Parts: sequence; structure tokens; C-alpha cells
Amino acid sequence: MPFRHAGDKNFWLDMFGGLQRLGHDLEIVSAMVEDVPNGGLPLHRVPPIPVYLRPDLRFNPTHWYIAGTNNYVSKTVSLPRIVRAVRRYRKRFRPDVIHFIENYGPAMAPLRLAFPHVPLTISAPTYQPNRPLYDLFLEASFASFDTVVPFSDAYQRRLLELRFRRERVRRIRWGIDVDRFAPPSDEQRAAARKELGLGSEQIVGFWTGFIQQTTEDDLRAALQTAERTLRSDPTKYAFLFCFKPEHFKESFRAFERPGLRVFGSAEAFQAARASADVFLSPIQDARSTAAPPLAWLESLAMGIPILTTDIPGSEEAVVDGESGFRVRSPEEASDRLREMGSDAAMRRRLREGARQIAVDRYSVDRALEEYLALWLDLANGSDGRADPRESVKRSRAPSGQ
Repeated sequence: MPFRHAGDKNFWLDMFGGLQRLGHDLEIVSAMVEDVPNGGLPLHRVPPIPVYLRPDLRFNPTHWYIAGTNNYVSKTVSLPRIVRAVRRYRKRFRPDVIHFIENYGPAMAPLRLAFPHVPLTISAPTYQPNRPLYDLFLEASFASFDTVVPFSDAYQRRLLELRFRRERVRRIRWGIDVDRFAPPSDEQRAAARKELGLGSEQIVGFWTGFIQQTTEDDLRAALQTAERTLRSDPTKYAFLFCFKPEHFKESFRAFERPGLRVFGSAEAFQAARASADVFLSPIQDARSTAAPPLAWLESLAMGIPILTTDIPGSEEAVVDGESGFRVRSPEEASDRLREMGSDAAMRRRLREGARQIAVDRYSVDRALEEYLALWLDLANGSDGRADPRESVKRSRAPSGQ
């Protein structure tokens, strides 16, 4: 199960824990920049090869080393390292299925030659046709895989439009632990607002980034929405823009004004999210599909509705008027915020609807069940690659449950 980043794959960490609790054996080959504690997981780090083509302006200078592995050239030249590591562990582990959670681009086309007798599956979070020949490269990258797993109905439809065989595509939404991510109590919410100097009656919106799929264009759209809303009533609304430490730059302080504040620490983000009435998260590229970002799912589970752009896939998490709103411009977003600000019953309904969408559609337990069903189908040898008498390998160790 190769994956690339050390800190932002919480879904897969939850999945790995679930597989272990159910008694399944697994080995994890991880192409990570940083050597982090494995947390009791059978995790084998493969250092990726950084390639610095041009600075990724989303990262601050102290974190450009991350940007060096966040491009397809780096992925392409790092892939042989990963394949060699997987082959090495496969000799003693003999997996029933090999699953990739990251797409390394068209260099994956001949992957079947390296693993001729093991079913291969791959996750497909987002469709982002942001470069020439994108569809052609996408098809090449999936060529060796028995099953492609898009995270949304929108991405599944796009794969079928590209003439992928229906039996090769199985949509499985990713998810979060809906018990761990729960709505804050009134006391927790009040304490978070006090920490940030916010009034109990203010309507608080927060933005965070750069999350999956978002760019500086999306940041500018969120700022336009905040500024337009503050002009209508500078005391009723408050906006908190929370950057990840690797993205925060002191120059972002220039965005601040009465009612709009900028933060760059994990602690401030936690307080901002606990204080929030709405998650402001536009995605401007209408050609892409929303995975949706994991930050959306966490916020929904905490009862925070989402205000985003109407792009394919966003409707699966953001049901208009139920778990948030989908709009087409910063002006329309500002109008929705003012409607929320004047209607306490709407805010209560949106909080309840956001939580329900997360529980119904984005539970990690549901995702685990669906992935296991997929892997069991493949391991049971329906295509002749695996022994039909064998199921997914079980550990001899007792279950953690």
C-alpha cells in the first residue's frame, strides 16, 4: 500500500488500524519525505527523489523540500524505488492484493509486468485535467490495475465516459471516524471563541489551506467573499484564515483587517474550527471533481456546513440547503452567508444536516467494509490470478477487538 505523505493521509491510517483490528495482515510501503514513527504499523519508508522544477508558491521557503516531491517528475523517478521495495517485501509476505493509494502517473503503465500474478487496485481521489494530454496519461496510469476506485460518483462517471469497463471501476467514498470528529459541546465552542476573542453571537466562517485541490485562486475567491460580507456588517461576521505551517507566509498578514484574521499554527486551526458556523472552501477549477477533501468530511462530522463552488462531485457532500451551499461566485457566496446570519433556524438545520451527511456517507467504517469486499472479490480469484480457495490473508494473531 504505497503512499507518499507523512501527515495528511489520516483516512489510510484509520483504514490500516481497522484492518489490523479485524485480524488482517498487511505491509505498508511508504514513499515519505520525513522519517516518522510508524505508530505500531508495519510501515517501510522509501525516500522519494525530489525534483525541483520551479518553486511551488503554495509552500513557504522552509518547506520547499516537500514541494520537491509534490510533482509528477518526482513521482516518475521515485516509482522504481517503490516497485523494488514492494517486490522485495512481496517475496516473503505473499500478498493477496496490492493496493496503491497514490497515482504516480503514466510510468505505472507497465506495472503489471512487475506483479503478474497479484491483483492490483488503486485509489482515484480526484480528476484534475490541468495539463495537456491529461486523459491519455490517466488511462496509461491505470492500465495495469484490475480495479480503479474513484472516491466520488462524479469521478466514476468520468471514467466511464473515458470508456473504462464498468467492472473495472468501483466507487468507494473515503471517510473519517465520525465518533472522533463530533460536534463540539456548547462549552467547547464557547471556550474556543473566548480563546480567539470572538463574540458568542458572531457568525464565524473559517478557511484552511492549502487543502487537496485548492490553489491561490481559491484563496483569493474566499477572501473576496469575506471582504464583501464584512462590508455589509463588520461586527456581525468574523473570518479566520488558517494556513498549514508549510504554507504560512508572513506576507499573508496583509490580508488582515477588522473582522478578518490570519493564522499559521495547528492550535489556532483547532480553535477556529471549533468556533465556526461555516467552512468557506471554494474550488474554482470547474473541470475538476471534488474528492471531496478530507477537511470537508471532518468539518461535516463536527456539524459545520460547507460553502463551496458548484463543481462536479461537490453535491455529494454539500447538499444545497441541507449540509451547506454550492455557489458560482464570491458574490453569491456572500449572499448565502448573509442569509445564514439572519436565520438561526437555518444555521441549526445546516449543522444537523452536515453531521448527518458525514455519518450516512463518509464513515471510515463503511469505507473499510467496501474495500474489504473489493479485495475479497479479487483474492477469491474471479479473474484466475489468485487461488479461488483463498480469501484475504488473516493474521494468526488475536483480533484487537
